[in-house]
Amino acid sequence: MSRGLIILDAGHGEFGNPYPVIEGAYEGTRNFVLAGYLKTALEAKGFEVKLTRNAIEDDPSLEERGRMAGDNDAILFLSLHSNAPGSATPPEKYKDIKGVLVIYSLSDEENNLPIALAFGNAVAACMDTENRGAITRTYPDQPGIDYYGVLRHSVASGCTCAFIIEHGFHTNLDDAAFLNNDACMAKLAEAEADVIDKLFGV
Repeated sequence: MSRGLIILDAGHGEFGNPYPVIEGAYEGTRNFVLAGYLKTALEAKGFEVKLTRNAIEDDPSLEERGRMAGDNDAILFLSLHSNAPGSATPPEKYKDIKGVLVIYSLSDEENNLPIALAFGNAVAACMDTENRGAITRTYPDQPGIDYYGVLRHSVASGCTCAFIIEHGFHTNLDDAAFLNNDACMAKLAEAEADVIDKLFGV
């Protein structure tokens, strides 16, 4: 018997966001690799898993990704990403910025915050990188509404347990090298599956 359904969203498409520090590596491709490892790890623990991208070239809309959660009665929506500095950061500083950030839906802050903190701690420890904490972000002039489309549409479809994990910065060589290594990604998937195993289902 399944312990519950989890939606894994490998962010972007196949060639979304090239790594500036590793030629030929892309955020969208590496997210897809991680989603595959995490699916296997979660299924071994008794969870059912659906992917928003079943083929590497798939690139559904943010609404399609998020709505898969509520439409399938998922217990968790998890969007997998890596990060890059914002436009306010000078390019010469990009290489120095690293670390894990977890963004959680503010629709159920009381329950989502401890889950986000657990993900952040586990991922930062596995990657041996900085833990930048857990945050929410509100849509401009709309209190209580998530800024990020995948979270917003997950909540609108009925799944308020929704998260984005920014697995380090693909503009930082150390973070990027970890994410571009399949063996490291497999370890990362096991670490995240352990968090889910402890916090979800019985």
